[in-house]
Amino acid sequence: MSDFQHEAGRFAAFIDRADREEMEAVQGDLLRIALERPDPAGRVQAMDALQAALSDRIRPDAMSPLQQAFYVAVLSMIERTKEAVAKAPARAD
Repeated sequence: MSDFQHEAGRFAAFIDRADREEMEAVQGDLLRIALERPDPAGRVQAMDALQAALSDRIRPDAMSPLQQAFYVAVLSMIERTKEAVAKAPARAD
């Protein structure tokens, strides 16, 4: 299983719980995943891969309305994170 499949599983579990107290942790996880990559292009690719892996796991038609709302929120957070990290300078390792 790829890192993104593992991470998507974690985000899917968050969506299943639909606990708004966890939103800050989700955003922190998204930033961690993106910033593990040294360059802006790699960060965007990481967010794209995570979003694709999550979309492969999630079936909105089988979710409660609250879970659907959390799914949309996570997708929005991924998009916003992608936009932000694409503008951040590359890391000098």
